Amino acid sequence: MKRVASVALLAAVLGSGVGCGGPHYLTNSASDWYAQRYHESPWVYGNVLSYALYGFVQGVLWMGDAIVVNTYYFWAHDAQPGGDGKGSTFDHKDPSPGKKVN
Repeated sequence: MKRVASVALLAAVLGSGVGCGGPHYLTNSASDWYAQRYHESPWVYGNVLSYALYGFVQGVLWMGDAIVVNTYYFWAHDAQPGGDGKGSTFDHKDPSPGKKVN
């Protein structure tokens, strides 16, 4: 019975919104890096790294954003009373400077 109660408590804590929405600085930085590299070599970055390595890294970075970075920005910078009531934004880099992006 204690084990069931422990698992229920853990599920409640994890499902209670421990992480928060936010600017996703880690995930968006990796996406910008990937977009710039894809422009240089679509075969390598579009095929080889696309779903294997990049997908795994994105998942890890997304968890870091949700649990640490976004939570910090939500409570300390964005949401009142700790913040200014306006959301933080992430400014994306141009993936291909000087080239037309469709």
